[in-house]
Amino acid sequence: MKPEIIARIKALSAQMTERRERFLADLISIRSHTGQERAAVDRMLDELRAIGCDEVWMDSAGNALGRIGSGPRVILYDAHLDTNEVGDDPASLAAWPHPPLEPVVENDTMFGLGASDCKGGVAAIVYGAAILAQLAREDRAVAERLADVSVVVMGATLEEDAEGFALRSLVERDGLRPEVVLLAEATDLTLRRGQRGRCEVRVRTEGRAAHASQPHLGESALLKMLPVIQALEAMNGSLPVDPIFGAGTQVVSLIEGPHTPNSVPAWCEVAIDRRLTPGETPAAVLAGIRAIVEPLGASARIPDQPVLTHTGLRLDGPSFYPGWLLEEDHALLAAGQATNGALWGERAPVDVWRFSTDGTYSAGAAGIPTLGYGPEEEQYVHTALDQVSLSKLRKASEFYALFPLVYGR
Repeated sequence: MKPEIIARIKALSAQMTERRERFLADLISIRSHTGQERAAVDRMLDELRAIGCDEVWMDSAGNALGRIGSGPRVILYDAHLDTNEVGDDPASLAAWPHPPLEPVVENDTMFGLGASDCKGGVAAIVYGAAILAQLAREDRAVAERLADVSVVVMGATLEEDAEGFALRSLVERDGLRPEVVLLAEATDLTLRRGQRGRCEVRVRTEGRAAHASQPHLGESALLKMLPVIQALEAMNGSLPVDPIFGAGTQVVSLIEGPHTPNSVPAWCEVAIDRRLTPGETPAAVLAGIRAIVEPLGASARIPDQPVLTHTGLRLDGPSFYPGWLLEEDHALLAAGQATNGALWGERAPVDVWRFSTDGTYSAGAAGIPTLGYGPEEEQYVHTALDQVSLSKLRKASEFYALFPLVYGR
């Protein structure tokens, strides 16, 4: 890559510092719980127009999208706008050093809800696109490159509760299938080439209801569930093992029954949070659990995840989110390393995520090569110290500006 291009990217990134940080602060100040992202989507659409995208739109699932370039090879940058929920009551807010929706900058750090998951990533990809758009206006070679590739920037919805569902809608309902996907989730400026998957399994026992004053007339489904829970927990240690991700795990995370405290419960259901190694399928997961619980009189199923977008579109689907792993010698990973090397003269560390991302659809379900790179740090995700380094945010913007000029050359 020509040194003058690298220098110009860094100069433009520095010039855009105030705009980039103001945009991030605006996003943090907007409450955008899953399914309630419309105000944040509108704010991002305004920013995409302001930076000079060739096309700006909202898709049927309510994702905010902007395109730079006109080429047929689509590079998709994905960062989600929804955040985990934090209540407004004093007990919920007590641990936060600053109010969650009131962004504060201290030294090089911006604090606020979603800074690390994933509004810092949104600002990084939007201003990567802003730098790229300005370069294309100044440099004929860059403009010619963008006749071969298009960069689509996506402010995704729904990720916290139903990762991948909004991206699936973009690909399968709206027909935009990228060649590769980059996820601006928390990586601390390193590269991520995979993740564990997850699924929810519901296990149910049936009994016979009776008035609590005559328990001998009934059969408690709750008592029948006790050995089932013990058997489910005992499966840990014998679940599939992956050389990169280690062993799968499962946790009984919820128990439910009839809301009638003066009756013998006629049914009982537990939810299992199962963490998956790449390659596990719904059929295989259910077969293993059923082999344990059916002899104890219980049944097992993977439920549908109810998903309603802020546009009113229903995207309900199985609560199964597969894991994935990009090969060490894949061209996408090589392009990420080449981008990092061109900007900073060194190789980036490579790792995998332990949590789940929109890559569960792009790579895990659709087979689209996917790579992670973001300015945020995993240690602050979903904590009261939610934050992002502003210097790392600047560097991530530079990475996203240069990447399309490196990829596939």
